[in-house]
Amino acid sequence: MKTRTLLPLTLRTLLFLAACNKGDPLPGGYAIFIPAGDDSMMLVDGKRMGVAGAALTQIGNSGALIFGEVQATPRRSAADSETPGFFILDSATGTIEKGLSREDWLKKLQKAGLQGEPVLVYPGRKAPRYD
Repeated sequence: MKTRTLLPLTLRTLLFLAACNKGDPLPGGYAIFIPAGDDSMMLVDGKRMGVAGAALTQIGNSGALIFGEVQATPRRSAADSETPGFFILDSATGTIEKGLSREDWLKKLQKAGLQGEPVLVYPGRKAPRYD
């Protein structure tokens, strides 16, 4: 009987903790900006200036590097922060490479010391986030 009660309680607790999870933090003061009433997301610096977006679809980080993919957005003007393709940002220096093909992106990440396929997640799973 104890097991029947404990299992649902444990599952509810895990679901609650997952829902409250603010996400994995990004290094160097970078954050995810989610415009109100919009489904797009953007990577911003400590001054909340756009670095990569507004259609940030995947993001990951390792050490000081932040990397991911930005898709083209036909409904927006082509601002510099919206360069489609893959990107690599060194959060320690602020240096960013944008518009990379998947092949170039993987080669540059490997050269930077990342082995294998980098782990990318939905940007909303990273912290901090600003709405």
